[in-house]
Amino acid sequence: MKKVSVIVPVYNTEKYLRRCLDSLVNQTLKDIEIIVVNDCSTDNSRKILDEYQSKYKKMIKVLNNETNKGIGHSRNLGILHSNGEFLSFIDSDDWVNVEMYEKMYEKAQKDSLDLVICNYDKMLENVDGSITKISNDYVIPEYLNTNLYETPEILLTVNMAPWNKLYKKSLFRNIQFPTDLKYEDMIVVIKTLANAKKIGFMHESFNYYLVRSKSETTVMDQRVFDIFKITDLTLDFLKKQKYYSEISEYVEAFVIRNIFRYTLQQKNQKSRNLKIRFLDDAFNYLENNFPNWRNNKIWKKRNAFKRLIESNKTLTKIYCDLF
Repeated sequence: MKKVSVIVPVYNTEKYLRRCLDSLVNQTLKDIEIIVVNDCSTDNSRKILDEYQSKYKKMIKVLNNETNKGIGHSRNLGILHSNGEFLSFIDSDDWVNVEMYEKMYEKAQKDSLDLVICNYDKMLENVDGSITKISNDYVIPEYLNTNLYETPEILLTVNMAPWNKLYKKSLFRNIQFPTDLKYEDMIVVIKTLANAKKIGFMHESFNYYLVRSKSETTVMDQRVFDIFKITDLTLDFLKKQKYYSEISEYVEAFVIRNIFRYTLQQKNQKSRNLKIRFLDDAFNYLENNFPNWRNNKIWKKRNAFKRLIESNKTLTKIYCDLF
């Protein structure tokens, strides 16, 4: 058994793939395996993967989907073929600090953790190809070792992406990434947060998250409506937790913030009709699930100006049209 299995879904990222793989094969923790799942790339990604697999036979395992299955399926396949005590994920256009897995694994072993979470740097790819560090959506506090029941505010302070985290593989015993919905990360991160008996945090930024102008995270289309389905799955899961009543206000605040994150992102929506429909559906979703959401004490601590825009459908529409 390896100490860590790193799972890397790949689809048409030839421009970034070498940087990602170089950051993995040069890890100071040597007892790792790198499982790359090529999702029928049509560029030179497969050629690059063959080159790295040939050079690092004992470290890299390449799996090839027969048809394009999507990132959720690719991650699930990687988990199925993994042999590590711990799992980690990285997107193939991102990269990591070469000490990431050594330091996070040491933290996990030292403190007997099920899940370790680090900070990350958000990097913007400019038009000329240069990269600039920009402000993060999250700066994760360095909590003492805890869990979701003891510290429900982590719903609001931890990002819902899988790539800045080290998971004990046993957390995934009954967890899979959804394969038919966008925003599949959220339900998986929520389930691992809830299932982990002990979570540790590190203030270091070990992951470099690249924002591309035309990436999955910046382009808005019809699939943005999947956020409501993913949120339904998340709510259904959290409501089944025996301590739900004690964290319900944090869950409500989490849903409010998350829905509004996507209403404001409608400034990137290509279709005005989809933009208006999504904004209408978003406010209806909150009213139907949390009729008193405007009185949520946690959400009301948010910056008053931002809260004013977010909570008013007309102002949100104006914001999205202007910016």
